[in-house]
Amino acid sequence: MAKQFDEEHALHELKHYLPSQQALKDFIHHNSLHAFQHMRFYDAIFKAAGIFGFQVHLLLTEYRALYRSGRIREDILEFILRRRQKDPAIWKQKMLEATYDTSLHPRIGRLRKNWKELYQLDLDNQVHPLLFRISCAFLDQGIAIDSFPIAGKNFTASLQELEQKARLVFSEQKL
Repeated sequence: MAKQFDEEHALHELKHYLPSQQALKDFIHHNSLHAFQHMRFYDAIFKAAGIFGFQVHLLLTEYRALYRSGRIREDILEFILRRRQKDPAIWKQKMLEATYDTSLHPRIGRLRKNWKELYQLDLDNQVHPLLFRISCAFLDQGIAIDSFPIAGKNFTASLQELEQKARLVFSEQKL
C-alpha cells in the first residue's frame, strides 16, 4: 500500500532547508547544515556538499601546494599512509600527482535549469516570488511584517480558506 503524503511532516522538514528570514544588513547566523545535524560531522558536510554544492574542504590543488610548501609535512603524511594503506607509495603518488575530477555538481538548481533549457520556462520568475512569499509567511517565526492571516490549520487548509475569504486564486496571481 502506498504511503500517504504527510503535509505537516514535509513542511517541518522543509523549514530546515529554507532560510527563516530574508537577508538583513547585519550578520545573523543561520546554520545551513541544520538539516544534517543528526548525522556524523563528515557525513553531514559531504552530503550537504553534494546537495548544495558547498565547498567543505580545501581544493586538491591547495592541499598539494601546502605539501610542496612544507605546511603538510612529508613524515606525517607517510606515517598516516603506512598506518592506513597496504601500499603507501602508490597512495602517495595518487595524492600528489594523479588527475581527478574535483568539480562540484550540486543538485540544487538542476531542475530549474533543465526546465529553462528544455521548455523555455523560467520557474524562478513563475514560481519563486509567490511561493516564497506564501511559504515564508506561513512558516514565520515571528519576524515577518505581516503574519499569515489563517492560524491553527495546516498549509493546504490555510490556503484554501484564504482563497475563499479573499476571493483570489493563488495560481492566477502574477506577482
